[in-house]
Parts: sequence; structure tokens; C-alpha cells
Amino acid sequence: MNVIPPPSIDLQGFSLRPMEMLDIPDWYDYLRLPEVAQHLRWVLQSAADLAPLVQAYRSDEPGAPLRLAIVDDDLGCLAGSIGFDAVWPADRCAEIDFDLAPAYWGRGLGLAACKAVTAWAFTGCRLYRVQAVTRDGNRRAEQLLRGCGFQYEGLLRAYRQVRGEPGDFKMFSRLLTDPDAPD
Repeated sequence: MNVIPPPSIDLQGFSLRPMEMLDIPDWYDYLRLPEVAQHLRWVLQSAADLAPLVQAYRSDEPGAPLRLAIVDDDLGCLAGSIGFDAVWPADRCAEIDFDLAPAYWGRGLGLAACKAVTAWAFTGCRLYRVQAVTRDGNRRAEQLLRGCGFQYEGLLRAYRQVRGEPGDFKMFSRLLTDPDAPD
């Protein structure tokens, strides 16, 4: 589900573009930080673990995952990533996921990126539903999703493995027909 051009973000000094292999060192540098890693399902041993993911994100297949780099245009570096880790074309549904380097937390960047990608999902990809799961206790992600118009649907007990242990996750969704969703 590779997209060119990606949606634009409504925050001056930042842009979205497809992930590139050159993003891997910056991405790994912040994903391995304890304050970020605690919310990840992935077990990362090295930056090389991210290469297969970036390759998959570059696929043109209809159901392939998609991840975009959130770029700090002023510094020319990766500030975060956002995209769809799962896409179900037949159901017109995708699961959005995102991460930010801690230096960018609390600045509205995640919210702006989520709004841009969610709107693009409805208008550019013709999806009907965008869903997200957050690890139970990840209040920042929950707040971001609610600010983007996602509705809480419920707790999924032992839904996914987190570093070898079952973890509880909260499900959120946004539908094309929800108020303020783009036509």
C-alpha cells in the first residue's frame, strides 16, 4: 500500500514521506529508549531488525502495511513515524500506529500527523474504518486518539504478546461517517 505522494501535515516545519532505509538509525535510536520501548510490542536487538519492516512498508501490494516518516524539515531528521501496520482492503479497514521521538512529545505533532493520515485514509484510500490499539496504560496514545476523533470501543484482554507476555490493549476506532470525518 505504498503511497506517493503522502498526505501533508498541518504543522509548519514538518512533513510526511515514505520511510527509507536511511531512517533506520534515527528510528532505532529513539525506539530503544525506555520511555518509548515500554509501549512497543517489538523486540529490537539492533537497528538491523527494522530493515525488513521498512522494506515491507515500501510494497505496492494492496494489503501491505504502510509507514510514513514524520520529518522535522528544519533539522532534516526523523521525528517519528505513523502508518498502517495492518490493512484489510476487502473490509475497507486499516490499523493505524505511530511513534515519536521523546524530544517531540507534547508539541501537537502526533495529533497533527494522526489527523492527516486518518483523513487521507478516508479520502485517498477510500477506507471506511481506521482502528487503533494502545497498550493498556499508554495514556498519551489514548489522549492523542481521542483528540483525533477516535472512539473507545473496549478492552482486549491478553490481545497481543508484549516481549513474550500477553498484554491487554484498548481498541479505538474512527469511521468515515463519524462527525467531522472528511467526505
